[in-house]
Amino acid sequence: MDITYYLQTFDHFVIYLAVSLVLFLIGTYIFKLLTPYSERAQIKNGNTAVTLKLLGKMAGLVVVLQSAIRSSINLVDLAIWALIAIVIQIVLHLVIEYVFTRNTSLAKEVENGNVAVGLFLGGVSVLVGMIVAATISY
Repeated sequence: MDITYYLQTFDHFVIYLAVSLVLFLIGTYIFKLLTPYSERAQIKNGNTAVTLKLLGKMAGLVVVLQSAIRSSINLVDLAIWALIAIVIQIVLHLVIEYVFTRNTSLAKEVENGNVAVGLFLGGVSVLVGMIVAATISY
C-alpha cells in the first residue's frame, strides 16, 4: 500500500466532499421551498409522515449524488448531474401531487400526519433516485 498516493489525492477527496455536501444542501433547501408547510416545525412536533417524506427526498438525492461522484469526470460534471437529479425529483413531486392525485392534497395529508402518504412519497423519491443514479454512467 502506497500511502503517498492517498496523501496526494486527499485534496480531491476534500473538494468532492465539500461540493457534494453543498449540492446536497442546495437540493434539500429547494425541496423545503416547495413544501407548503414548515417541515422543521412539523418534525419538531413529532410528525412522522413529514420526517419520512423528507428523509426519502434526501436519500433519493444522496443516491444520485453518489452515482454522480463515481461517474463524473470533473466537478462541473458532478454539479450538472446533481442539478438534473434535483429537477427530476421536483418534476416527479409535482406530477404525483397534481396529476396522479388531483382529488387529494398529498401535502395536506402529510402535514396532517398521514404516515402512509409520507412513506409513499419518500419511498418514491428513493426509487426515482435509484433509477436516475443507474442512468448516470459513461
